[in-house]
Amino acid sequence: MSVPAVRELLVQSPLVADLSPPALDDVLQALSVRMVAAKTMLFHQGDLPTELIVLGKGIVKVWQMRAGGTPATLHMLGPGDLVGAVAVFRRIPFPASATAFTECILLSWTAARANELMEQYPAIRTNALDYVGRRAEELAHRLGEMATERVEQRIARTLLRLAGQTGVAASEGIEIGYPLSRQDIAEIVGTDLYGVSRVLRNWAKQGLVETGRLRVVLRNRQRLEQIANRGG
Repeated sequence: MSVPAVRELLVQSPLVADLSPPALDDVLQALSVRMVAAKTMLFHQGDLPTELIVLGKGIVKVWQMRAGGTPATLHMLGPGDLVGAVAVFRRIPFPASATAFTECILLSWTAARANELMEQYPAIRTNALDYVGRRAEELAHRLGEMATERVEQRIARTLLRLAGQTGVAASEGIEIGYPLSRQDIAEIVGTDLYGVSRVLRNWAKQGLVETGRLRVVLRNRQRLEQIANRGG
């Protein structure tokens, strides 16, 4: 990829917010760029971090295995997001696994170089700490939702969030911009496949969504927002 194209991908990330042009040039010179296919494992839970990744394009799923052996999705990351940041910054093994959910472009620095850049440019460290804090807050909020909210609320909020990340205009409404199965939704929401299927069938009958094989279209965003906020 050309340097201007890589720069365009990198500036999506909050990691480089408020950097001066010379500092951004320095950061660009130090990074590597690679494309990975969908379903590629980026790292496993327990691995030692070797690089800091900014997602340039695509979707990455961050997940853990539950005690019973079923996967739990912690985050669905989109362009500009940091992948594996906590482990790199704290110099600890990865607390979760990460898989390329779609074809992805990854921008990365070695872990050692990433830490050097944070020392050299304090704005990067500030941005990184702010990003990690927001992700932790988001996860805590979602765990609270699982404990207190109805599954319909959680599904509505998840679909709205994913549409906000990658939604594209379709004749029927807003289509989530990558293949998404009901099992994927169940893992993100923290429920079972039966519960997701029941809710989506009901919403399809009401004209709120349209679903197909690995396809979800939000047809009535306003009503879904009402469900997400009030549960009905």
